Amino acid sequence: MVSLENKITYSERINESPKLKAFNNFLLGRPVVLSQANELSESDEVFFGILSAIQVNDKTKFETYYNKKSKSNPSKDSLAPFVNDDFLLFSIIIGVTRFNIEKNWIKSIVELRNKSAITTTLVNILSENFTSTNNLQEIVLMFLQFTNQSLITNDVLNLTFKKINENINLLESKSDFQILCAINAYNEIIQLKEAPDGSEIQLLKVFNNQFIQRTKILSWILQACLLFCFFYFLLKLPLYSPSIVKVLDSYGYIFNIIGVIGFTFIGTKLKFIRINFQDLVMWLLGYPKELRKVLRKDETN
Repeated sequence: MVSLENKITYSERINESPKLKAFNNFLLGRPVVLSQANELSESDEVFFGILSAIQVNDKTKFETYYNKKSKSNPSKDSLAPFVNDDFLLFSIIIGVTRFNIEKNWIKSIVELRNKSAITTTLVNILSENFTSTNNLQEIVLMFLQFTNQSLITNDVLNLTFKKINENINLLESKSDFQILCAINAYNEIIQLKEAPDGSEIQLLKVFNNQFIQRTKILSWILQACLLFCFFYFLLKLPLYSPSIVKVLDSYGYIFNIIGVIGFTFIGTKLKFIRINFQDLVMWLLGYPKELRKVLRKDETN
């Protein structure tokens, strides 16, 4: 892998190019800032729009930009510049995969390109051949990060890490696309890498997952018990106070309406109640505040 000093120097170059900066932010999960429309070519406008659509998971928005570009039908004899735009094609491939859109057009475009390691990798990604030894693993990992994270196994991370480290001349590559994928893949590996089986960190991860599941069950049981007690109290209330029976009889239809509204409210707010019950249980058991925030965010989404 490249030195820290070289990475810093390259980061300065990224910030000088709106397109590189946008793609890098996309890989990092940061907001993609669109340039002014009058400064962009049609392909770049589509590129920025597609990145934004994928980030907000908006299929309709993606199709709006995708349809603009998919009307183009270049051939081997008349290659359009966008055919060799790695950034644009890669973002389109992520989008059509993520939103389950027919892939024939983008496949035909990739097949027009001259043979290269990047082209081979894009072809294999479209064919879901993620294990080919001819793939650039950094590109595959970034693709899976956006489309199917369940396929990112420890073996995939190990292989990608090995391939990136072996490429000591990465920054001498003429492909900014490959460089950005490699740098971000390397950082992603550091965050996702599993500890060896049986290690303390790995056992703590297993315990954490089990702990979260058990607090969900415990919070559900407590929630059910409280609701049962509440409704049981309501049912038994007339027995304890016979005078209330006359009130209930005289305003029976009103209480029926209130009851329907109450059950409707509980039904609509059940997820909210469940999340807060679980948060309360985890707080009582001493689960870290910052981790509870992350869990609440994931549950809410």
